[in-house]
Amino acid sequence: MVEWVDSAQPQSSWTFLEDIGTPNSIHCVSVGWLVADGKENKSVAPNMGGVNDTDSIQVSGVITIPVRSIVKITPLREPALAR
Repeated sequence: MVEWVDSAQPQSSWTFLEDIGTPNSIHCVSVGWLVADGKENKSVAPNMGGVNDTDSIQVSGVITIPVRSIVKITPLREPALAR
């Protein structure tokens, strides 16, 4: 499980600078298998298929998160898969 910070969605219309207020970032959580563990980016896949054949495992929904945005990584116990 990866907790990370993302930028808030851009405002869609013109806004007076004095009306901006206090900007906030968005706290996000992503859960899945860590499929890439680089120095600058980490990639998490929430879905995995073909797990009974290690030569043809597929993943979908992969998200890549910059390391500088990561607040915390919590290892989770991987479920036992039927082989």
